[in-house]
Amino acid sequence: MPNKPSRRHCLVQLAWALATAHPTWVTGRVLAAEPPHIAQAIPIRSRSLRLDGSGRAGIVVTAVAIDSQGELLAAAGDDNQIRLIDPAELTVQATLAGHLDRIRTLTFDRTGQYLASAGQDGKIIVYRRNPASGQFKLYRVIQADVALACIRFSPDATRIAAVGFDNQITLHAENQSATMKFRCGCRDLRALAYRDDHQQLAVAGRSGEVHLYDPGDGRFIAEQQIHRGRIHAVDFQPDSNLLLSAGEDGALVIFDTRLRRIRQRVPVTSGKLFALAVLDSQTVAVAGSDNEIHVIETSSAATTKKLSGHAGSIATLAAGNGFLFSGSFDATLRQWAISDVVGQSTRIADADRPPRTNQ
Repeated sequence: MPNKPSRRHCLVQLAWALATAHPTWVTGRVLAAEPPHIAQAIPIRSRSLRLDGSGRAGIVVTAVAIDSQGELLAAAGDDNQIRLIDPAELTVQATLAGHLDRIRTLTFDRTGQYLASAGQDGKIIVYRRNPASGQFKLYRVIQADVALACIRFSPDATRIAAVGFDNQITLHAENQSATMKFRCGCRDLRALAYRDDHQQLAVAGRSGEVHLYDPGDGRFIAEQQIHRGRIHAVDFQPDSNLLLSAGEDGALVIFDTRLRRIRQRVPVTSGKLFALAVLDSQTVAVAGSDNEIHVIETSSAATTKKLSGHAGSIATLAAGNGFLFSGSFDATLRQWAISDVVGQSTRIADADRPPRTNQ
């Protein structure tokens, strides 16, 4: 007996049929009842870098972060090392070692003096910049109990929040006696973000729920289901209660953490979303398994641009110093000019804002 076609196969065939009859009705791979205002994929110029310095199939880019001054980009690959890169010239300045397995997450503190990394080996490695030479040197190693998926410095740079493949949230302090640990209802955590006022910490993962805590004392505030599947990335809009999240259901969700309700659910792709970067106070970039970057205006929930160039799933995004950076399973790091990506929607009020350090 022939195999019964899968539901996904049937949906793909339906999308193809509709695209053939009404091409403007298809946004990426998400069908809409009426033709929305959606930009087509466009060949915006970008520059690329391979972390191994060769043109061969090389190192998968697993994490990127840019410092608060926009002067230094950190990129990690599946060779367990970190490259420190000039973000404007896209040239490697130094390499940091120390991890024994894949690095999944990078974060700078707001002073730009500390860089922290973590991943599969369960270690958080903190590097400190030498004020005289500008070079980063090993400063501290923190051993966790599980593989880590995401770490972030607190806005005041006094703690490093960490989550991984269990239900524990840890806020590591310089003074070990001040370190806090508390549990979450989700047993596979992938993402976290501090609100700029340091009054809320959002964590999320496999359950599709967002969990809110008071980072001062670890007090649970609230939780709500916002995705139909695992959440891979979260971040707050600058100086805002609005939490942005990207998940395996292919959607961007804008969640009001004060009113505890979803403002917008934006279908982006029929694939999975793995990464998110805030470009300005009203624009966010998301990317994932469809190999494209989708630029979305949060006030209108409209996709204004789709950026093509990667030949593999995009695992990580970061923005700063006038550039958007994307890392992919195609073993390239790409640089995109935000002026090209956002265009006329760039807000004057955001022009002098320092880069976010929690990508």
